[in-house]
Amino acid sequence: MKENLYLAIDQGGQSSRVGVYTESGELICQFSAPCVTTHHQPENSLHSHIEQDGDEILHGIRQCLDKVFEQLGEAVSNIKAASFAGQGSSLLCWDSKNGESLTPVLSWQDIRGEPYLQQILLTHPQAQHITGLRVSPHYGASKIRWCLDNSDAVKKALNENSLSIGPIVSFIFWHLLDQKNLVDPGHAQRTLLWNLHRNEWDERLLKLFQIPISVLPECRFHNSDFGSLKLGTHSIPFSASARDQGASLFAAGMPDLSACYVNIGTGAFIQRVSNILHAPDGLLVSPLWVPQHNRNENPNASPTCYANELADKSWYAWEATVNGAASAISYIQEKTGLGVTPNDIELALQLNPKQDVYFLNAIGGLSAPYWRTDLHTQFAVDLSPQEKVLAWIESVIFQIAVNIELMKKAGEIRYIRISGGFSKSNQVCQRLADISGLDVYRSDNADATLQGAAYMATGLSARWQPDFQQEIFSPDINTGLNNRFLIWQNAMQKWLTP
Repeated sequence: MKENLYLAIDQGGQSSRVGVYTESGELICQFSAPCVTTHHQPENSLHSHIEQDGDEILHGIRQCLDKVFEQLGEAVSNIKAASFAGQGSSLLCWDSKNGESLTPVLSWQDIRGEPYLQQILLTHPQAQHITGLRVSPHYGASKIRWCLDNSDAVKKALNENSLSIGPIVSFIFWHLLDQKNLVDPGHAQRTLLWNLHRNEWDERLLKLFQIPISVLPECRFHNSDFGSLKLGTHSIPFSASARDQGASLFAAGMPDLSACYVNIGTGAFIQRVSNILHAPDGLLVSPLWVPQHNRNENPNASPTCYANELADKSWYAWEATVNGAASAISYIQEKTGLGVTPNDIELALQLNPKQDVYFLNAIGGLSAPYWRTDLHTQFAVDLSPQEKVLAWIESVIFQIAVNIELMKKAGEIRYIRISGGFSKSNQVCQRLADISGLDVYRSDNADATLQGAAYMATGLSARWQPDFQQEIFSPDINTGLNNRFLIWQNAMQKWLTP
């Protein structure tokens, strides 16, 4: 009997990856392609434009798919379903008639649309009630408005009724699949135009931002029929799509309600499963898995998937972001003259400074739970280059700890699961354990998002049992760290107060 295989695409900020897994979670093959992010400051613009190339991203994914086909050969016919996980708040515009990209990808880090939000009569509580999000230029609505007002190519396509605007997933689906202009709830939400309660575009918000619904993709459930992907002569049904951070929670199977999930990469993302759709002020609510509830409507799912009774319910998460993690490296390099390599970071974390060492980290905007884009990044005075690296890393850890404390309002948190590039540092994991007072679990799985997407492709199969090792970092007394946390909190309070 041939073993069923499942293909997953993970389109992240730094690379695109394609992997093939068995139904039990064993990785068969994986390939990746890099993604370049550019920063430039146009004349008469208050904000740097942070962009990627949608065609380059698409080309990289196609190269990875070609390598999958080359490696699997005839076994490609064993791939029963596929899935996608991607950047939620990055979007672009393209021509719906020929697929030609009309703008670069406006990165999730890009906040050029902020002036529009100052003209919109929408409060944070109103936005959160409808979408689960706060009013922020990191999300898509103000970016879409900017494109509509500033791109001649976009204006022309709009007049010719050939304009599509959406997250990267929609652009990728347009080109790879036989159905067009589709999106899932996780990606749709990050436009700030999606109704969390009704699972559809919100007419009030569309009218407020003056965005025609005709340019947006059709929103489907996370486990919908998104179309078919051709690999050679084999047609693979695309049966799942989710935002990258949401998919990562499903890497080992169904998420643990008593855990807090932390992924530290370009940014740091903190998530805690909760179906309470009104989170504490400063936190977001995000859809993780909103399925079709008629099981017969998802014929591509594994026949054993519904042995897991939890697959047929909706899952949401309280969420927080810390923007200035790896995205701050170029700034830290500039301010220190160091390469800011993993070795530089480890050496900095060994310091035990006697003076006040802190970093007020507004790289990409100060995010949860503060949500400020008007503040200027600053260090404590007279820091050495190594102390600046220490202050930067600890600023990320401290902000994560503040958000974890808020998430305890949904109930007891028993432990933290950590992933992402920074989790490779033992000292980062130990500091997070020390400052939070919680055990930190680190697995040897560097592919949580890709793996979680593959699990979704199986239809959340009860057979999914990936094999990976994990280490546990238990909290210890760290007087120096605790003192620096207090110093950082006091400096933050002064910084935040007008």
